[in-house]
Amino acid sequence: MNLKNISFSIYAFFIGLLLLSAGSMLFFKQDESAYKEIGTNIPTIEIGDFEFFLLTPQPLSLVANGSKILRYNAYDEGYEIFAYQLDSQRRTEEYYAPYLKAVKDMYYAPQSIRLVREDGLVLWSKKGVYDYKKRIFKGEGQFFLTQEETDLQGFNVYFDQNKEYLQGENLGGFIQLAK
Repeated sequence: MNLKNISFSIYAFFIGLLLLSAGSMLFFKQDESAYKEIGTNIPTIEIGDFEFFLLTPQPLSLVANGSKILRYNAYDEGYEIFAYQLDSQRRTEEYYAPYLKAVKDMYYAPQSIRLVREDGLVLWSKKGVYDYKKRIFKGEGQFFLTQEETDLQGFNVYFDQNKEYLQGENLGGFIQLAK
């Protein structure tokens, strides 16, 4: 066998091995999108058994407490949240949600939320979004509302607290008209 044929065979073997390796790396390349977000969404602050006061020129803006709050760069998460505030007519409102996600002044309650007001109004919704600045709650799914002789249920509630306006879909129950 000729020295020239041996060196050509060796070159051909290593070039073939290089092409096979490069081809297998492209063919068996892992999907990095599954791992891309790992480690990027870590809370900057974690507080357990907290009590939070929102101080503004108003006498009582918001008092909240719960079992845990996590602060991320773009949002906050809270667990077992109880919140208290005064409405536009200076009535005490109490809220409870097992989980809340707060993005600026929007509070998302994907696991249910309950509002109890000083005048006896109780509103429960399967999930929803509360706009703190506008004082508007938009519920998704089933809801229940009771107040004195009024007992109402339905789906997809819209409740504007400033205007005392409520609407929903597939409403049923008993409504007491103003006296």
